[in-house]
Amino acid sequence: MKISPFFFALVLACWSAGSAAQAQIYVTPKMGGGQVAADMVHIDLYYDDVANQFQAHIDTSFGTPELRALEPGQAFDPQANYAVLNGKAYNSQYGWNAGGFFTIPPGAAIWIEQTNCSPGLEIYQDWGRLGSYTPIFGTAGSSRLWKWSGVMVHNTYAVFNPTRHRFFADYHIYFGDANTGSRANFTHLGDTTVHLEWTTVPVEDPMTFKFGAVGSTSAAPLCFLNREQFVTNTEFVVNLRYTNAGPWATQFGCGIPMLAVAATATNGGPITNHAVLGSCLELQLTSLAGPPQASLGFWEAGDTQPRFSVLAGEVAGTNRFCLSESGGASGADPFGRISGRNFTVSQPGLYCLGFRLLDTSTNGVGGGPLHAPSANYYVYLQAGLTVASWSRQGPSMTASFGGEPGQTFYLERAPGLGLSNQWQTVAGPLAGTNRLQSLVDATATGSQGFYRLKAQSP
Repeated sequence: MKISPFFFALVLACWSAGSAAQAQIYVTPKMGGGQVAADMVHIDLYYDDVANQFQAHIDTSFGTPELRALEPGQAFDPQANYAVLNGKAYNSQYGWNAGGFFTIPPGAAIWIEQTNCSPGLEIYQDWGRLGSYTPIFGTAGSSRLWKWSGVMVHNTYAVFNPTRHRFFADYHIYFGDANTGSRANFTHLGDTTVHLEWTTVPVEDPMTFKFGAVGSTSAAPLCFLNREQFVTNTEFVVNLRYTNAGPWATQFGCGIPMLAVAATATNGGPITNHAVLGSCLELQLTSLAGPPQASLGFWEAGDTQPRFSVLAGEVAGTNRFCLSESGGASGADPFGRISGRNFTVSQPGLYCLGFRLLDTSTNGVGGGPLHAPSANYYVYLQAGLTVASWSRQGPSMTASFGGEPGQTFYLERAPGLGLSNQWQTVAGPLAGTNRLQSLVDATATGSQGFYRLKAQSP
């Protein structure tokens, strides 16, 4: 609609106001995570000199330990050594324990090596008020080898925002050189292994995109399972924030959690409409609409350059990335929840990203995929504070924009841009909702006016 001679300009203004800190109730750690009382679960290790074999027995009479977070409003004193557990579900019930008397060979020590564990699982050396909370078993870049003194000790296991129902860790226990951990001179002494498990209540990001399949039959199409929450006809908007440091400097970025739902109990499934075992889900970016000359980049965790870029105006894209963690191994769960990935765009504005799902496995008929590709889906991305569109109807002027939660929006008007002109709030306050939202000036009269959209943090 033609709106002249009423002229409009967009002036961006955004600031944050300080807010009072919420009172915290500081607590000390509990052995069973947030549980007031929890039973110790011993991992009894014993070396049988006659059988020449390490033996391990786990007391399962108390059930499987549960990783638990603190209750809302509680936190650990940030000055305490156990503050590392703030915001994490944790548990310290498993304790390494000598299950009998045995002699350690001269020059040797008992070594415990972590051989595998669930992604995101952290392990710390001790627990309790006096615990050292030193990272071990690969946590924070530590060695996966740990020399056990033979004295009972309860390691602390933790995970930030768990996304699975069950976690596990596998260990190799053996006699090795007391200084280096090498087993070269002690291979004649039998070793053993230990498998530990925990349950937990997953914490799901409400913005998680979930992917699976229409059905479990051969060639059933893949699908965006919770598309009704996020595709463009819902007016949902993914907000990307400006970054002024690091590899994304001067760009707008955001991580979009993506989940290929589990087909097996190991990964917290089976989830309804999971893809079949042996499939491998990948997401292909097929189109991008947005500001002229703008581009979108995809980054894996730790990248200093994007893996690929898509230019605004693309309508037949082929760039894709994997969602499943199995790599398409035959019979493997197509589950995937890969953290640390991010999208960036180069300019402020509203974007529309198109994508579809592909099964890139070779386990189907004739070495092809097990599932047919999905339909194309489209989602909005909002970079920075901009107005997506203006519309004028009679005396009303409407500004449409992507609203961000945690921000309050106002529409302001001034008769001119000079220093003597005063900005008047004509609409708002309006709380952001991750949706396309509108503010309406119902008194847009006169021959000329200038508008600005203002966002304020409470």
